[in-house]
Amino acid sequence: PSQGGRRGVGEAGGSDPAGWSGRSAVPNSALREALRDRVALVTGGASGIGLAVAHALADAGACVVVTGKNQSRIEAVARELASAPRGEHLGLAVDVRSEADTRRMAEQTLERFGRIDILVACAGILRGDGGTLKPLAQLATPEWDQVIDTNLRGLFLCNRAVLPAMIRQRRGDIINLSSVSGRQGRAHDAPYCASKFGVIGLSESLAAEVQQFGVRVQTVLPDAVNTAFWQQNGPVPMPPHSLPPERVADLILFMLALPPDTQILAPAIVPFPASNP
Repeated sequence: PSQGGRRGVGEAGGSDPAGWSGRSAVPNSALREALRDRVALVTGGASGIGLAVAHALADAGACVVVTGKNQSRIEAVARELASAPRGEHLGLAVDVRSEADTRRMAEQTLERFGRIDILVACAGILRGDGGTLKPLAQLATPEWDQVIDTNLRGLFLCNRAVLPAMIRQRRGDIINLSSVSGRQGRAHDAPYCASKFGVIGLSESLAAEVQQFGVRVQTVLPDAVNTAFWQQNGPVPMPPHSLPPERVADLILFMLALPPDTQILAPAIVPFPASNP
């Protein structure tokens, strides 16, 4: 899964004095022009940030391939995307931890569209199945493995799967979702923090490797986002100020639409606790 639910999720909980929850501030005409007809793969697109990104890209006129583990849910998302004003869309059931699944993901995208222009890697989890907040000394190895396998191995496999096509094209955009927990570790979150630190390191290394081929690799570091992802924290309440997933999608679309000679280095996107007038 990605990190939570889609439009309207930002309205439940958190502070939204400006009334932006569930609304995308972009795309404007320039973004539409930059993203129209580009073929975009979005992992973790069944919910949360991934779902918001998939809808924003479809609204901008991109052809979106949305992936997630649940076949019926992904098919439903693909039907939702079909209401966008233009573009052809595809839903694929993919477990990002599977080398075979990620290879098939790239192959089916190329069979359908002939190229891969964009990868937005959103698939991730906070804890393993049944996991709770706990110190490292009490952490079971399977809990550690599940988080690392999903968040870091899965991202590696997805990046690797799309690279041959992007290198052949001499053009491509990859945006990997990390977290502010990838810059500063937090108590009782060792597997998640380690995976998100790893995402940044992998992305920076890959960016240096593939820039010669016109492939741009960027990373986004969200803070608290108001999605179902937070439910994996159990009794820990959502912070009083949190971002709707559409704000993260706005930043990602802006980064994708940058001129090819420009990049933004690992921006953190955090809530601004504005006051009611």
